[in-house]
Amino acid sequence: MNYTRKLPEREKNPETCCPSVKEGKIYKNPWPSATWRKSTYKGLLARRIYGYFTSSIFGREKNQQLKVDLDFEAINNYHNDDKNIAMQLIWLGHAAFLLQINSFTILFDPMLSKRASPLNFIGPYRCRNRGFQKFSQLPPIDFVILSHNHYDHLDKWTIQEIYAEEKNKKAKVLCPLDLKPMFLSLGIPENQIIECDWWDDIEVTRIPESIDVNDEKALQESLTSPSNRKIIISAVPSQHFSGRTGFDFNETLWAGWVVKSQEASYYFAGDTGYRSLPDDCPKEDIEKYPYCPVFKQIGNIYGPFDMASIPIGPFTPVNRMSRIHTNANDAVNLHTDCKSKHSILMHWGTLENLGVDEIERGPDELHKELIKKNIPLDEFHEVYIGQILKIEKKK
Repeated sequence: MNYTRKLPEREKNPETCCPSVKEGKIYKNPWPSATWRKSTYKGLLARRIYGYFTSSIFGREKNQQLKVDLDFEAINNYHNDDKNIAMQLIWLGHAAFLLQINSFTILFDPMLSKRASPLNFIGPYRCRNRGFQKFSQLPPIDFVILSHNHYDHLDKWTIQEIYAEEKNKKAKVLCPLDLKPMFLSLGIPENQIIECDWWDDIEVTRIPESIDVNDEKALQESLTSPSNRKIIISAVPSQHFSGRTGFDFNETLWAGWVVKSQEASYYFAGDTGYRSLPDDCPKEDIEKYPYCPVFKQIGNIYGPFDMASIPIGPFTPVNRMSRIHTNANDAVNLHTDCKSKHSILMHWGTLENLGVDEIERGPDELHKELIKKNIPLDEFHEVYIGQILKIEKKK
């Protein structure tokens, strides 16, 4: 049994631990780095509409060079016996990750069906498959964690598929504030849904099924027993927005997430911007614009991280996308700000027609920025779908 409890709240301060901001029903990004900038691009709307509708006809596999290969034996072996591995991370395409840490199995932003759209015949689509046929091929999922409610991150078809598998019926959902109704509508019991504000820390302890959680003494003994596995899952800020219908703009919160055990730490940045820029901004002027300060706050409070998942793109048109998505320069800065030792690129290469950028361009852009900043290429890099990255237990 996975017993969860919220730890005492942190003291909030815009300079060190920035709280979420809600005005009426609407959540806000509370930083100058999220300011709308000047637009000069023309014709992009027509391109976007054309691409959206033609995808229903030409939705086929692209980006063939992106390898897909899941090692089911290694994934399931970790669940059965983690041995000397403190944590292992598997990319499933776009922003979906399978994290295994201290014997827990956690699924982040599982957009694992064909379309990131309210309709199954049109809209952004996965051009590379997820690498497995059924959830029965994977170990039981302990937690499904969502960064926000956009279709390319919160996919109701995948959520329903997860819970249709008998061994996943007790999986708990962690999500940002005001997203609980979405999961209730999918038939997930209320006691399995945990809404979180920025900086909420949720302690998870695996205790025996025989423990009566209403027996305070027995529960406390179990929670403090060194033989029971434990992790802490924390919601952290990101610079983004939310909405699924056109009528619910920013009515639910967005977030990144941190997962820590005694042996390892992981940061999932979610979907985020770093610094809003105008179109055609000269390179020499970029640093004149404010960057989002919250990633340094995350690094100071929870870092350094053994691994992090950091997004790139789409980022055209710049004036609209830079405030909510990262380019390569932003991604590298975010990697440094959050104090990540080893970062994995996400939000690229998988979903065609999510934006007007070529989905393959992310890694090349990243490599150039790393070289400019004299950061080793093996410190922040792309992986193939199914590739396993491991952190060994401390000696």
